[in-house]
Amino acid sequence: MEGIKGVIIGGLLPAFLFGIGSIFQKAGYKTGIAQSYYLISFASGIIAAGVVSFFVLKNSPFSYKAAAFAIGHGLFFGAGFVMIGAGLAVFNMPISKIVPLVNMSALVVVALSFVVFKEYCEVNVFNLLAGAILIVAGGILVGKS
Repeated sequence: MEGIKGVIIGGLLPAFLFGIGSIFQKAGYKTGIAQSYYLISFASGIIAAGVVSFFVLKNSPFSYKAAAFAIGHGLFFGAGFVMIGAGLAVFNMPISKIVPLVNMSALVVVALSFVVFKEYCEVNVFNLLAGAILIVAGGILVGKS
């Protein structure tokens, strides 16, 4: 039962929330906002979520090394977010085409987690690779749509 809870809380609900967030992103760009202002506004939402989680999740350890990783994550995420915004605002790409392509980032995560964290010992590699192949096939189909 714990495994199911982890899948729902750690995977399905975030996917749903990120999907809704993408609709907000497209609506924001259609309304008219510069990328820099959008990204700053977006960051304020993340800060608000961080403040709430600080008070909700009582066990809140901190280390500067972990904070450095978090800042790096934010920089990579922010740079990717700017590129998504460029796809929407500059190249007028449909969000329904951009998001599936962006979600191919799962392939990068799988490859790097195998190398960096040796997670191939903890997962069913066959099922994971089969899923990765389906992601690639989906990306090809979306790219051609």
